[in-house]
Amino acid sequence: MENNKRRDRNLVLVVDDDVPVRESMSELLEAKGYSVLQADDGQKALDVLHNVSRLPCIVVLDLTMPIMDGQTFLMLRSFDPVLRNVPVVVISGNMQSEAALEGIEAYLRKPVKIDSLINIIGHC
Repeated sequence: MENNKRRDRNLVLVVDDDVPVRESMSELLEAKGYSVLQADDGQKALDVLHNVSRLPCIVVLDLTMPIMDGQTFLMLRSFDPVLRNVPVVVISGNMQSEAALEGIEAYLRKPVKIDSLINIIGHC
């Protein structure tokens, strides 16, 4: 991957295996003026990130997914010198210790309040 990829402040990657959650969150973000990429597991999210010309300003990441879960995505992201600088907001319906998740911007419980998410994205 190119090391000179820049982050696009209007681009968000939503990663969630729950199609209705992923699509409704994407639609809400698009209504707020963001362009949205989608992936249904951590492996597909890494594939998207490796193949885009501009990186998203933030990744919105579910933790519990098949194929590659959110924690594995976070671990692999931390090894990549370009991707580890892309902020991540973890969303989950399960109780999780935020301290156990290194390198994240924020942790939001499902159902996510879109205003809380927009506020976090606006600071990235």
